[in-house]
Amino acid sequence: MLTELVKTAGAQGIQDGILGNLLDCDAHLYMEPEVMEDIVRDMGAGFVLAYVRQQIATGQVVKDRARNRSELWAVKGLAALGSCDADERVEAMNAMGIKAQLIFPNTALRELRLDGDSARAACQRYNDYAIDWTKKTGNRGRVVCQINMSTVEGAIAELDRVIKKGAKAVMLPFSRGPAGVSPAHAMWDPFWARIQEANIPALLHIGGGGLVTSDKDDPIIPPREFSDAPSLKAAFPYRPGAEEAIGPYFFLIAHMACETWLVTMVMGGVFDRFPNLRFGIIECGASWVGPMAKRMEMHTESMVRAGVTFKMRPSEYLRRNVRVTPYWQENVGEIVAQSGGLDEVYVFSTDYPHLEGTRDPIGRLRRSMTNLDKSYEQDFFVDNAKLLFADA
Repeated sequence: MLTELVKTAGAQGIQDGILGNLLDCDAHLYMEPEVMEDIVRDMGAGFVLAYVRQQIATGQVVKDRARNRSELWAVKGLAALGSCDADERVEAMNAMGIKAQLIFPNTALRELRLDGDSARAACQRYNDYAIDWTKKTGNRGRVVCQINMSTVEGAIAELDRVIKKGAKAVMLPFSRGPAGVSPAHAMWDPFWARIQEANIPALLHIGGGGLVTSDKDDPIIPPREFSDAPSLKAAFPYRPGAEEAIGPYFFLIAHMACETWLVTMVMGGVFDRFPNLRFGIIECGASWVGPMAKRMEMHTESMVRAGVTFKMRPSEYLRRNVRVTPYWQENVGEIVAQSGGLDEVYVFSTDYPHLEGTRDPIGRLRRSMTNLDKSYEQDFFVDNAKLLFADA
């Protein structure tokens, strides 16, 4: 099963026991255009649907599917092995040496971020699809459910519903304060309590904080007006993510919204009140984590003088409760070394079948870890991620 993968440069010399047990914290689910359109309906999927339809119309999808087994890591998008078929995704994971994946939606996420009955209904339809798809993979391909947090009552009702149906993870929006308040506000405590009790992870994923390319009624942090300069509108020569025509500027700012949420969760005492809450920040990079931790450590000292105390240091909450995926172009060894004591926080991801996952995600990440003890491979590729895969 792993023969071809072991022959690749990325897997040669990897520690015994890792291949076949990889825990992939970021992959994606594609849907045929008609399926996606039925799920999102009047919420729309904009550029995503247009791009996928174009690929089908040109015949490129059919051509690429013919080689998606022989060139497993190379074929991306809708044509990739297991992009939208559950049985094929298990086949792809077996060939890659992956035990389980967290799989994120490939809609434009308007249904996650925007307020309104239509948005919540679209999330419900998607969640039913996600849970059914997950079960078809034997819970190895864990399609995360979307929880719209525009209202506390609506969020709790949908959370209760998907937990009862067997959800393995939930994805949250972070483009603005949920229901107009902080995620650390006491009114959200029943929400966090339910996630903790269900023993599933709460996840933030790139796009949940808004997209520069989305419609103007769709919020983004920082506001899209900040991108209004010629040099900031530069586009990559290829399409990272394939569907999203994003550029270098977006990669610079994509972490800001999730970092704001995480700081609020830590300094707002959420992990004090819910010590077993599992929290992940996915595909937003990782180089920002160490500097953020240092700022929180300094701020904690000021808060103590003001009479506000915590049970643990901010870095300890991160190590215990939080996991983050580095971008493919980041240097994992440097991030680990410079963040000082946050080794547990960083986890592996393929972003399969998106383009920026590259043709050699294992090798790219391993080659950036040469300054670390080889034992860290087990931590990074498997053990650290167990926080986000409670029963894997």
